[in-house]
Amino acid sequence: MFVYGVIALLVGAALLTGVFGLAVRLHRRHALPYALLSVGILTGMGALIVQTVLIRGLDRGLMGVLSIGALAIGLSVGVTHEIARLFGYQYLARSTVTKPQAMMIGLGHGLVQPVYNGLVAIGMGLSMIGGGGDRPDDPASLLSGAGADALNSFLPIFMHMALGWIVLQVFLRGEIGWLFAAIFLHSVVEMMAALIGTDASWLLAAWWLLVALTSAIILARLRPPAPG
Repeated sequence: MFVYGVIALLVGAALLTGVFGLAVRLHRRHALPYALLSVGILTGMGALIVQTVLIRGLDRGLMGVLSIGALAIGLSVGVTHEIARLFGYQYLARSTVTKPQAMMIGLGHGLVQPVYNGLVAIGMGLSMIGGGGDRPDDPASLLSGAGADALNSFLPIFMHMALGWIVLQVFLRGEIGWLFAAIFLHSVVEMMAALIGTDASWLLAAWWLLVALTSAIILARLRPPAPG
């Protein structure tokens, strides 16, 4: 149990280190204030609350149908999070005009889940090390799942960074179509994740890796508008 506890502890620590390491890198490389993280955290948590209310208000029978449930989850996540992101730029961060600023806010938007999962993994590891819990029936499978869950909570951060940059184009270019593009992309990503399901944790991790790579391409290729 001690060995498994150490591994779980390392998984949680790596998750937290990765998240906050990104924040430190953005801060140092682009001289960005950490206060931008709070903008993303507020919009992310606000969207999560609204999204939860919407999903709970849907018919349970219809949500039990996989395709309908995935569609409902995807649309609710895409609409609530991207509109919240838009409001964040409009009312909380009106001076945001650069890609690094949008990335820092996007990082804050996706910060809650990986931090929570990282703390859970650390707590599980400490429990195993201290012998406070019963030995799991399949500890190797438990730790494999913990590793997949860590990736599934960390990799979406890159999507939030890219979506933050896409939504910012609404203000930089004066074109609302960028908001609908972000809603569409986010909804499709979440629909696919819901169809894969959490039971296939490593397949889901592969999906999020593909999304993260696509997000990196968007960040690299989507340039700010030309002045004038």
